[in-house]
Amino acid sequence: MKRKPIQGWLASALLVTSLWGGTPAFAESIGDEVKLDQSQPEISQAGFDIAKDYAVWINQDENMVTLYNLGKNTETKIGSKSSKKTSPKVDGDYVVWIDEDSSVNLYDISKGKEKRISESSGTIADVEIADNHVVWSNKTSKGTDIYLYNIDTGDEEKVSTSGKATRPVVSESYVAWEDSRDGNADIYYYDIDTKEEEAAVTGRGNQIRPSIYSDTILYENEAAENTQIYEYDITTGKNKKVTDGSTDKNYVHLYKSSYVYIDDGDLKSADLGKSSSRQIDSYIFKGNAPRVYGNYVLYSKRNSDKKLQLNLYDIKEKDAVSLGSVVGEPSQPDGSDRYVVYLSESKRDNSVVLYDTKNKTSQIISKTNADPNHPVVSNRYVVWYDYSKKALISYDIQRGRETQLTDKDDKQEPSDEIFKIDGSQLLWMNDGRRPELMITDLKTGEHKSASSVKGEPLSIDIYGNYASWVIETSSKKATVTLYDITRERQTDIVKNVQVEDAAIGDNFVVWSEYKNNSWDLFQYNISRERTTDLLRYTDRDQMNPQASRNMVFFKDNRLSPNAKNFYYELYDVEDGSFVDLSWSDKAEVTEPRIGGNRIVWIDTRDKTPAVYTMAISSPQDDDDDNGGPGPEPEPGDYKQYVLVDMMADGTYKEKMKSTSPDKFVFVFFANTKDQVKLSVEEAIDDLDRFIDLLTSDDLDNIMIRIYE
Repeated sequence: MKRKPIQGWLASALLVTSLWGGTPAFAESIGDEVKLDQSQPEISQAGFDIAKDYAVWINQDENMVTLYNLGKNTETKIGSKSSKKTSPKVDGDYVVWIDEDSSVNLYDISKGKEKRISESSGTIADVEIADNHVVWSNKTSKGTDIYLYNIDTGDEEKVSTSGKATRPVVSESYVAWEDSRDGNADIYYYDIDTKEEEAAVTGRGNQIRPSIYSDTILYENEAAENTQIYEYDITTGKNKKVTDGSTDKNYVHLYKSSYVYIDDGDLKSADLGKSSSRQIDSYIFKGNAPRVYGNYVLYSKRNSDKKLQLNLYDIKEKDAVSLGSVVGEPSQPDGSDRYVVYLSESKRDNSVVLYDTKNKTSQIISKTNADPNHPVVSNRYVVWYDYSKKALISYDIQRGRETQLTDKDDKQEPSDEIFKIDGSQLLWMNDGRRPELMITDLKTGEHKSASSVKGEPLSIDIYGNYASWVIETSSKKATVTLYDITRERQTDIVKNVQVEDAAIGDNFVVWSEYKNNSWDLFQYNISRERTTDLLRYTDRDQMNPQASRNMVFFKDNRLSPNAKNFYYELYDVEDGSFVDLSWSDKAEVTEPRIGGNRIVWIDTRDKTPAVYTMAISSPQDDDDDNGGPGPEPEPGDYKQYVLVDMMADGTYKEKMKSTSPDKFVFVFFANTKDQVKLSVEEAIDDLDRFIDLLTSDDLDNIMIRIYE
């Protein structure tokens, strides 16, 4: 059957992007130090807001709004990339902003949908939201007036009459604004229920920048030599000054009885009815007004690099709060090919941070009420101990899913730091009445006992089909045991010697043993069942070995002028040679770890601790535990879109370019018994079938699934 030209053209248009798009290659230079960027990206001057569960802002050189979930520590980009946005505001389940076409757009967080809500033409500014009300100012040839939109009903109305109204704010019952109908700026308000406009403050000088909560309006009064904050009560009609002094007070924002303002460059907070104030920070950026909600204050200031950054402050705790990628002091790093994890420690809480070296992004993966310790990572799994639950927790990176692995009710009392991970296998110490080493399959959650032990191991490790542990047998004497996981058979490979640590690599176990007044490295060849020297010298020490694949990473002092000064070496067991990689002369290394193809560590070269990483070889395929294919995706593993919507808002081409052809899937006859899924990869291989499906289904009904 011959194809109509339009059918073939549409099919080509839908698939052509994949021929030159796709996921960028994962390239990382071996031996280069990479500092993980722990700072929040530079924000634009477009504004920001905070309310209840969320904060919103726009990053510099970005068009999309960042929606930050305060409880989950997660960021979501909302709005189209194709248009610039200003004045993002949030309240409840809604975000509003002004689009570059001078329209007000509303985003429903729960539904994930965006729509334009302003109908009138003109130049829109100063959008605000509260409860189910949105307000903005609109400048036309007839002047500038205030408009009110009801989210529940979809009704829009003009609430000012002067043609000289700006800077509107809104509460559940009132709209207030700055009005210049009498030559100078005054404060007016509109009663939403009675639909009446009233003058609030019409004194001499200018009364500007109102902020409203319930029936209370705070505003700046410029009538005297110095600008001060005043309070107007709509119910009683009373007006009074709430600040004093010889400096200007500006940019006030009110929530309930708490308010914040800028006092000559200093950010301060205070409570209505009280004369005292609290200083939060200095040298605040005045281009964006600070925002307060509950105990939180959100504000911006420039860092030492002159970049504008967001800051979140907890008034109750009197401390800065982590916001997005802004985290506390890092510790306990671990790495494996694509991913690095570490613990972020702050006065407020501890969090597990996951860094993706491929996409160069950070995210907090532990929950806000958690108390994590000792995160470890291998391929798609992260595991840590949670003191609040006294349990081991796993996190599936591919699915974004957290699972509690152990339960005290099942007589599982894991050690808070004696556990190791390789692929989907976890080796951990159960500190119950009968201490034992356990192996857990992270895919299934199934636990198996590897061995009962007498006392806490000096070290443990797991790699491939083997596990190892070191158990002290007497004072300064210990035994190194190798466990074959498949055969469930253990072998003592060296007994009653002074051993420090043992680790497993490709077909070998390595440990540090004290002989002839020095520590040396020994290895056990697993396939040949033979012990030999690995690195043995007549003096000085080689200690704390770690292994990954064919590499051994350890402490050494044989070349140091002072025996107390240790440095780190990397040794290739397969080649029998030292690896010629080194840190910068400026490096100040603590807590180094080797995992997968990389070394990670905490570095204080810039005074402030930071996580660094260095690739020591090429990464393995990161699709699944050992480079194999991933599991069959479940509904939670993909995001679904309507094809025509993606084509209309310009996201189709963008998503196609950034998604692997096997994970960008067309769904025809969605949610019916005739449903057919066809990936871009399959469509290119069988274009005739793709065209048949494309022309058989209604274009409006075709869905796109993008798998993780």
